[in-house]
Amino acid sequence: MSKISFIIPIYNTSKYLDKCVESVLNQTLSDIEIILVDDGSTDGICPKMCDDYAAKDSRVRVIHKENGGLMSAWICGSKAATSNYLSFVDSDDWVDVEMAESLYALTDSSFATSEIISSNYIVEKNNERRKETQTLKPGVYFRQDLDKICEGLLGAEIRPVTMSRCMKLISKELLLNNLKYCNTAISMSEDVNITLPCLCDCQRLVIAEGSYFYHYRLVGESIVHNYNPKLLPNLELTDKTFREILADKKVDGYEAQMDREFIIMLLVILKNELRCPDKDTAARVKKIFLRPDIRKKVTSTKVDVTSKANKLLYYCIKHPNPVVVAVTKAIITAYDRKTN
Repeated sequence: MSKISFIIPIYNTSKYLDKCVESVLNQTLSDIEIILVDDGSTDGICPKMCDDYAAKDSRVRVIHKENGGLMSAWICGSKAATSNYLSFVDSDDWVDVEMAESLYALTDSSFATSEIISSNYIVEKNNERRKETQTLKPGVYFRQDLDKICEGLLGAEIRPVTMSRCMKLISKELLLNNLKYCNTAISMSEDVNITLPCLCDCQRLVIAEGSYFYHYRLVGESIVHNYNPKLLPNLELTDKTFREILADKKVDGYEAQMDREFIIMLLVILKNELRCPDKDTAARVKKIFLRPDIRKKVTSTKVDVTSKANKLLYYCIKHPNPVVVAVTKAIITAYDRKTN
Protein backbone atom coordinates (compact mmCIF):
# COMPACT_ATOMS: atom_id res chain seq x y z
CA MET A 1 0.00 0.00 0.00
CA SER A 2 1.37 3.41 -0.97
CA LYS A 3 1.72 6.21 1.56
CA ILE A 4 -0.44 8.81 -0.23
CA SER A 5 -3.15 8.62 -2.87
CA PHE A 6 -3.21 11.71 -5.08
CA ILE A 7 -6.64 12.27 -6.62
CA ILE A 8 -6.88 14.48 -9.70
CA PRO A 9 -10.39 15.19 -11.09
CA ILE A 10 -10.23 16.01 -14.79
CA TYR A 11 -12.70 17.63 -17.16
CA ASN A 12 -11.54 19.17 -20.47
CA THR A 13 -8.33 20.58 -18.99
CA SER A 14 -5.83 19.25 -21.53
CA LYS A 15 -4.17 22.68 -21.72
CA TYR A 16 -2.97 22.36 -18.13
CA LEU A 17 -2.93 18.62 -17.54
CA ASP A 18 0.71 17.85 -18.33
CA LYS A 19 2.02 20.38 -15.83
CA CYS A 20 -0.38 19.13 -13.17
CA VAL A 21 0.27 15.40 -13.54
CA GLU A 22 4.03 15.77 -14.04
CA SER A 23 4.27 17.75 -10.81
CA VAL A 24 2.76 14.79 -8.97
CA LEU A 25 4.67 12.10 -10.83
CA ASN A 26 7.93 13.83 -9.94
CA GLN A 27 7.34 13.95 -6.19
CA THR A 28 10.46 13.26 -4.12
CA LEU A 29 8.32 10.78 -2.19
CA SER A 30 7.86 8.10 -4.84
CA ASP A 31 5.68 5.75 -2.77
CA ILE A 32 2.40 7.21 -3.99
CA GLU A 33 -0.54 6.28 -6.16
CA ILE A 34 -2.13 8.72 -8.57
CA ILE A 35 -5.80 8.38 -9.44
CA LEU A 36 -6.88 10.31 -12.52
CA VAL A 37 -10.65 10.68 -12.59
CA ASP A 38 -11.81 11.59 -16.09
CA ASP A 39 -15.23 13.09 -15.39
CA GLY A 40 -16.68 12.48 -18.85
CA SER A 41 -14.35 14.85 -20.72
CA THR A 42 -15.71 15.80 -24.14
CA ASP A 43 -12.58 17.37 -25.65
CA GLY A 44 -11.37 14.10 -27.15
CA ILE A 45 -7.94 14.71 -25.60
CA CYS A 46 -8.08 14.27 -21.82
CA PRO A 47 -9.24 10.61 -21.82
CA LYS A 48 -6.30 9.58 -24.03
CA MET A 49 -3.85 11.66 -22.01
CA CYS A 50 -5.00 9.87 -18.86
CA ASP A 51 -4.56 6.45 -20.43
CA ASP A 52 -1.12 7.42 -21.71
CA TYR A 53 0.00 8.42 -18.21
CA ALA A 54 -1.17 5.07 -16.86
CA ALA A 55 0.68 3.20 -19.62
CA LYS A 56 3.93 4.96 -18.75
CA ASP A 57 3.82 4.73 -14.94
CA SER A 58 2.41 1.86 -12.89
CA ARG A 59 1.52 4.21 -10.04
CA VAL A 60 -1.17 5.85 -12.18
CA ARG A 61 -4.73 4.54 -12.21
CA VAL A 62 -7.46 5.94 -14.42
CA ILE A 63 -11.19 6.09 -13.82
CA HIS A 64 -13.39 7.09 -16.75
CA LYS A 65 -16.87 8.07 -15.60
CA GLU A 66 -19.92 9.92 -16.84
CA ASN A 67 -19.85 13.63 -16.16
CA GLY A 68 -21.18 14.38 -12.71
CA GLY A 69 -19.29 17.48 -11.65
CA LEU A 70 -16.18 18.13 -9.62
CA MET A 71 -17.51 16.83 -6.33
CA SER A 72 -18.67 13.55 -7.84
CA ALA A 73 -15.24 13.10 -9.44
CA TRP A 74 -13.15 13.50 -6.30
CA ILE A 75 -15.62 11.41 -4.31
CA CYS A 76 -15.22 8.63 -6.88
CA GLY A 77 -11.44 8.86 -6.61
CA SER A 78 -11.55 8.88 -2.82
CA LYS A 79 -13.53 5.66 -2.70
CA ALA A 80 -11.07 4.00 -5.08
CA ALA A 81 -7.95 5.08 -3.16
CA THR A 82 -5.88 2.47 -1.33
CA SER A 83 -3.63 4.71 0.82
CA ASN A 84 -4.30 5.88 4.36
CA TYR A 85 -3.86 9.51 3.28
CA LEU A 86 -5.54 11.40 0.45
CA SER A 87 -4.27 14.49 -1.33
CA PHE A 88 -6.33 16.35 -3.93
CA VAL A 89 -4.96 18.35 -6.84
CA ASP A 90 -7.26 20.05 -9.33
CA SER A 91 -6.16 19.45 -12.91
CA ASP A 92 -5.48 23.09 -13.77
CA ASP A 93 -3.23 23.50 -10.70
CA TRP A 94 0.18 22.06 -9.84
CA VAL A 95 2.31 21.27 -6.78
CA ASP A 96 5.96 21.52 -5.84
CA VAL A 97 7.79 18.19 -6.04
CA GLU A 98 8.62 18.12 -2.31
CA MET A 99 5.03 18.54 -1.14
CA ALA A 100 4.23 14.88 -0.46
CA GLU A 101 7.47 14.17 1.39
CA SER A 102 7.27 17.33 3.47
CA LEU A 103 3.66 16.86 4.53
CA TYR A 104 3.94 13.12 5.10
CA ALA A 105 6.82 13.78 7.52
CA LEU A 106 4.31 15.66 9.70
CA THR A 107 1.88 12.73 10.03
CA ASP A 108 1.56 10.60 13.15
CA SER A 109 0.78 6.91 12.66
CA SER A 110 -1.19 6.94 15.93
CA PHE A 111 -3.71 9.24 14.21
CA ALA A 112 -3.58 7.72 10.72
CA THR A 113 -7.38 7.43 10.57
CA SER A 114 -8.25 10.86 11.93
CA GLU A 115 -5.81 13.61 11.08
CA ILE A 116 -5.35 16.49 8.64
CA ILE A 117 -2.06 18.03 7.60
CA SER A 118 -2.75 21.47 6.13
CA SER A 119 -0.35 23.64 4.13
CA ASN A 120 -0.52 27.09 2.55
CA TYR A 121 -0.71 27.91 -1.15
CA ILE A 122 0.20 30.36 -3.87
CA VAL A 123 -2.38 32.00 -6.14
CA GLU A 124 -1.10 32.12 -9.72
CA LYS A 125 -2.78 34.62 -12.03
CA ASN A 126 -1.12 35.55 -15.30
CA ASN A 127 2.35 36.69 -14.22
CA GLU A 128 1.33 37.56 -10.68
CA ARG A 129 1.90 35.35 -7.63
CA ARG A 130 0.29 35.86 -4.24
CA LYS A 131 0.93 33.80 -1.12
CA GLU A 132 -2.11 32.86 0.95
CA THR A 133 -1.58 31.94 4.59
CA GLN A 134 -3.94 30.43 7.15
CA THR A 135 -4.51 32.55 10.25
CA LEU A 136 -4.13 29.64 12.67
CA LYS A 137 -0.53 29.58 13.90
CA PRO A 138 1.68 26.73 12.63
CA GLY A 139 1.68 23.83 15.04
CA VAL A 140 -0.12 20.69 16.15
CA TYR A 141 -3.68 20.85 17.47
CA PHE A 142 -5.55 18.04 19.21
CA ARG A 143 -9.24 17.57 19.85
CA GLN A 144 -9.36 19.74 22.97
CA ASP A 145 -7.93 22.61 20.90
CA LEU A 146 -10.09 21.86 17.89
CA ASP A 147 -13.36 22.09 19.79
CA LYS A 148 -12.72 25.82 20.26
CA ILE A 149 -11.28 26.29 16.75
CA CYS A 150 -14.40 24.76 15.21
CA GLU A 151 -16.48 27.53 16.76
CA GLY A 152 -14.86 29.93 14.30
CA LEU A 153 -14.00 27.93 11.20
CA LEU A 154 -16.43 30.00 9.13
CA GLY A 155 -17.65 33.56 9.24
CA ALA A 156 -14.34 35.41 8.96
CA GLU A 157 -12.78 37.27 6.05
CA ILE A 158 -9.70 35.02 6.30
CA ARG A 159 -10.38 31.59 7.75
CA PRO A 160 -8.20 30.05 10.47
CA VAL A 161 -7.79 26.93 8.32
CA THR A 162 -8.08 27.03 4.55
CA MET A 163 -11.26 25.12 3.74
CA SER A 164 -10.07 23.74 0.42
CA ARG A 165 -9.78 19.95 0.21
CA CYS A 166 -6.56 20.60 -1.74
CA MET A 167 -3.14 21.49 -0.27
CA LYS A 168 -3.67 18.93 2.48
CA LEU A 169 -3.20 15.35 3.53
CA ILE A 170 -6.48 13.99 4.88
CA SER A 171 -6.93 10.59 6.51
CA LYS A 172 -8.94 8.50 4.10
CA GLU A 173 -11.12 7.02 6.82
CA LEU A 174 -11.90 10.48 8.20
CA LEU A 175 -12.99 11.70 4.77
CA LEU A 176 -14.99 8.62 3.82
CA ASN A 177 -16.87 8.76 7.13
CA ASN A 178 -18.03 12.29 6.28
CA LEU A 179 -19.06 11.81 2.66
CA LYS A 180 -22.65 11.46 3.89
CA TYR A 181 -22.73 15.25 4.32
CA CYS A 182 -21.79 16.01 0.71
CA ASN A 183 -24.48 17.51 -1.48
CA THR A 184 -23.54 17.35 -5.17
CA ALA A 185 -26.05 20.13 -5.92
CA ILE A 186 -23.64 22.59 -4.28
CA SER A 187 -21.54 24.45 -6.84
CA MET A 188 -19.92 27.16 -4.72
CA SER A 189 -18.12 26.34 -1.45
CA GLU A 190 -18.30 22.65 -2.34
CA ASP A 191 -14.94 22.03 -0.67
CA VAL A 192 -16.28 23.41 2.61
CA ASN A 193 -18.97 20.73 2.37
CA ILE A 194 -16.38 18.02 3.12
CA THR A 195 -13.60 19.93 4.89
CA LEU A 196 -15.98 21.33 7.52
CA PRO A 197 -17.20 17.97 8.89
CA CYS A 198 -13.70 16.49 8.65
CA LEU A 199 -12.27 19.29 10.78
CA CYS A 200 -15.07 18.83 13.27
CA ASP A 201 -14.14 15.14 13.64
CA CYS A 202 -10.37 15.06 13.24
CA GLN A 203 -8.32 14.25 16.33
CA ARG A 204 -5.08 15.84 15.15
CA LEU A 205 -4.60 18.88 12.92
CA VAL A 206 -1.19 20.09 11.79
CA ILE A 207 -0.74 23.56 10.33
CA ALA A 208 2.54 23.33 8.45
CA GLU A 209 4.85 26.32 8.73
CA GLY A 210 5.66 28.02 5.42
CA SER A 211 4.83 25.15 3.08
CA TYR A 212 3.65 27.08 0.01
CA PHE A 213 3.64 23.90 -2.09
CA TYR A 214 0.31 24.19 -3.87
CA HIS A 215 -0.10 26.47 -6.88
CA TYR A 216 -3.70 27.52 -7.44
CA ARG A 217 -4.19 28.74 -10.99
CA LEU A 218 -6.71 31.57 -11.07
CA VAL A 219 -8.19 31.66 -14.56
CA GLY A 220 -9.23 35.29 -14.88
CA GLU A 221 -11.95 34.91 -17.50
CA SER A 222 -13.95 32.35 -15.56
CA ILE A 223 -13.83 34.41 -12.39
CA VAL A 224 -14.40 37.87 -13.78
CA HIS A 225 -16.67 37.52 -16.77
CA ASN A 226 -18.92 34.55 -16.06
CA TYR A 227 -22.00 35.84 -14.27
CA ASN A 228 -23.80 33.09 -12.38
CA PRO A 229 -27.52 33.80 -11.81
CA LYS A 230 -27.77 30.74 -9.53
CA LEU A 231 -25.24 31.98 -6.98
CA LEU A 232 -27.78 33.20 -4.41
CA PRO A 233 -29.82 29.96 -4.39
CA ASN A 234 -26.51 28.11 -4.03
CA LEU A 235 -25.59 30.27 -1.02
CA GLU A 236 -28.92 29.48 0.57
CA LEU A 237 -28.31 25.77 -0.03
CA THR A 238 -24.81 25.87 1.47
CA ASP A 239 -26.09 27.87 4.43
CA LYS A 240 -28.70 25.21 5.19
CA THR A 241 -26.24 22.34 4.61
CA PHE A 242 -23.43 23.77 6.74
CA ARG A 243 -25.80 24.65 9.59
CA GLU A 244 -26.97 21.04 9.61
CA ILE A 245 -23.37 19.79 9.69
CA LEU A 246 -22.38 22.02 12.61
CA ALA A 247 -25.55 21.13 14.48
CA ASP A 248 -24.92 17.42 13.96
CA LYS A 249 -21.33 17.85 15.15
CA LYS A 250 -22.61 19.74 18.23
CA VAL A 251 -20.43 22.79 17.64
CA ASP A 252 -21.17 25.51 20.18
CA GLY A 253 -22.51 28.79 18.82
CA TYR A 254 -22.87 27.47 15.29
CA GLU A 255 -25.87 29.66 14.46
CA ALA A 256 -23.91 32.87 15.10
CA GLN A 257 -20.96 31.46 13.15
CA MET A 258 -23.18 30.69 10.17
CA ASP A 259 -24.86 34.11 10.35
CA ARG A 260 -21.43 35.71 9.95
CA GLU A 261 -20.54 33.30 7.14
CA PHE A 262 -23.75 34.21 5.32
CA ILE A 263 -22.79 37.89 5.39
CA ILE A 264 -19.25 37.16 4.19
CA MET A 265 -20.67 35.15 1.29
CA LEU A 266 -23.12 37.94 0.48
CA LEU A 267 -20.05 39.96 -0.51
CA VAL A 268 -19.43 37.34 -3.20
CA ILE A 269 -23.07 37.53 -4.25
CA LEU A 270 -22.84 41.30 -4.61
CA LYS A 271 -19.62 41.09 -6.62
CA ASN A 272 -21.32 38.57 -8.91
CA GLU A 273 -24.24 40.94 -9.50
CA LEU A 274 -21.93 43.88 -10.17
CA ARG A 275 -20.24 41.82 -12.89
CA CYS A 276 -23.50 40.92 -14.61
CA PRO A 277 -23.55 42.27 -18.20
CA ASP A 278 -27.19 43.39 -17.89
CA LYS A 279 -27.86 47.09 -17.27
CA ASP A 280 -30.37 46.83 -14.42
CA THR A 281 -27.68 46.36 -11.76
CA ALA A 282 -29.16 48.69 -9.15
CA ALA A 283 -32.59 47.06 -9.39
CA ARG A 284 -31.17 43.55 -9.02
CA VAL A 285 -28.96 44.53 -6.08
CA LYS A 286 -31.86 46.30 -4.37
CA LYS A 287 -34.12 43.28 -4.89
CA ILE A 288 -31.61 40.98 -3.19
CA PHE A 289 -30.38 43.13 -0.33
CA LEU A 290 -33.72 44.67 0.60
CA ARG A 291 -35.36 41.24 0.73
CA PRO A 292 -36.71 41.14 4.32
CA ASP A 293 -34.85 38.02 5.51
CA ILE A 294 -31.54 39.10 3.99
CA ARG A 295 -32.00 42.67 5.21
CA LYS A 296 -32.58 41.38 8.74
CA LYS A 297 -29.36 39.34 8.68
CA VAL A 298 -27.32 42.22 7.27
CA THR A 299 -28.55 44.68 9.89
CA SER A 300 -28.38 42.31 12.87
CA THR A 301 -25.09 40.51 12.18
CA LYS A 302 -21.75 42.23 12.66
CA VAL A 303 -18.73 41.03 10.73
CA ASP A 304 -15.20 42.40 10.66
CA VAL A 305 -13.79 43.18 7.23
CA THR A 306 -10.36 44.67 6.70
CA SER A 307 -9.59 44.71 2.99
CA LYS A 308 -10.54 47.86 1.09
CA ALA A 309 -12.52 45.91 -1.48
CA ASN A 310 -14.57 44.07 1.12
CA LYS A 311 -15.18 47.26 3.10
CA LEU A 312 -16.64 48.80 -0.05
CA LEU A 313 -18.80 45.75 -0.78
CA TYR A 314 -19.94 45.56 2.84
CA TYR A 315 -20.99 49.22 2.76
CA CYS A 316 -22.91 48.57 -0.44
CA ILE A 317 -24.90 45.63 0.93
CA LYS A 318 -25.85 47.79 3.92
CA HIS A 319 -26.74 50.77 1.70
CA PRO A 320 -27.98 49.30 -1.63
CA ASN A 321 -29.12 52.56 -3.15
CA PRO A 322 -28.47 53.45 -6.83
CA VAL A 323 -25.62 55.87 -6.14
CA VAL A 324 -23.67 53.49 -3.88
CA VAL A 325 -24.26 50.61 -6.30
CA ALA A 326 -23.06 52.66 -9.28
CA VAL A 327 -19.88 53.77 -7.51
CA THR A 328 -19.14 50.26 -6.25
CA LYS A 329 -19.68 48.77 -9.71
CA ALA A 330 -17.36 51.32 -11.31
CA ILE A 331 -14.58 50.56 -8.84
CA ILE A 332 -14.97 46.77 -9.11
CA THR A 333 -15.04 46.98 -12.93
CA ALA A 334 -11.89 49.11 -12.98
CA TYR A 335 -10.17 46.66 -10.63
CA ASP A 336 -11.14 43.69 -12.81
CA ARG A 337 -9.72 45.36 -15.90
CA LYS A 338 -6.49 46.22 -14.10
CA THR A 339 -5.93 42.73 -12.70
CA ASN A 340 -7.04 40.80 -15.76
